[in-house]
Amino acid sequence: PNDAEAEAKFKQCSEAYHVLSDADRRAHFDRFGSAPAGPGGMPDFQQINIEELFSDLMGGLFGGMGGGVGSFVRGQTRGGRDIALELAITLEEAARGCEKTVEFERPAVCETCSGRGAAPGTPVDTCPACAGRGEVRYQQGFFKMSRPCGRCGAKGTIPREPCARCGGSGVMKRTEKLQVVLPAGVEDGATRTVDGYGEAPGNGLPSGNLEITVRIAAHPVFTRDGQDLRCTLPLSFPQAALGAMVDVPTLDGGAKLRVPAGIQPGQELRLRGKGMPRFGGYSRGDQIVMVQLEVPTKLSDEQAVEVRRLAAE
Repeated sequence: PNDAEAEAKFKQCSEAYHVLSDADRRAHFDRFGSAPAGPGGMPDFQQINIEELFSDLMGGLFGGMGGGVGSFVRGQTRGGRDIALELAITLEEAARGCEKTVEFERPAVCETCSGRGAAPGTPVDTCPACAGRGEVRYQQGFFKMSRPCGRCGAKGTIPREPCARCGGSGVMKRTEKLQVVLPAGVEDGATRTVDGYGEAPGNGLPSGNLEITVRIAAHPVFTRDGQDLRCTLPLSFPQAALGAMVDVPTLDGGAKLRVPAGIQPGQELRLRGKGMPRFGGYSRGDQIVMVQLEVPTKLSDEQAVEVRRLAAE
């Protein structure tokens, strides 16, 4: 308190956090060396009251830990939490694109009370503990703090007669099914957001979102390297020494590959256009084939004689 230098440094820290906590602002800073200005950009931290700034910053840092303090955006209505799930697909499905059905369970708005939490035809009262704000504010030394109201569950209202079906919560468990279309070339770890299919807090507040993360299963033959595919090609010594035309598996079926004479173990050959589709485009990556020399583990007496004769020559 009453330390101008400390206040200035704190505002600098808050400005840095404001940039780093948002992906768009951080990307803008990485590219241009400054935070974006204009609507939706950076606030003027020099004009913000230090007590409000600390409450907002603490809410952003600790608000998601349960019972946190403050809220990062003042006056923002609390909505439902997001739901995250993983969708497993094969490499072939990722290459061609696919449509998958996901099934999940989420808290959804009670159909009997429409999320109000009150029995049909009965009113809801303003919560006396938080005066309808959904949060309880209090002073702790120099700082003004806030936490979700425990009496109304941060809703701001209390049903006079609770709904018999949902017990006054305004939400019920519901099993959902969604069709998800994945484009050709989708990558492992790609995330698709479905608005409004997260947890529903009830009482007219907005539902969270569903975050679907794509997971591509390991393939027995291929490994992915961006838009390229990699695999190994076992060759015998005569094939490597003399050259050969060999069959190579691809995602489209078998393909012929010419192996030049004298190729060395670890050397790579390339099949153009046999890799993964480029996301959002029509071209494809390549299939990179690495040569692996196979050495027989057992030789007959006649074969051993021939190998020794060849070695002598």
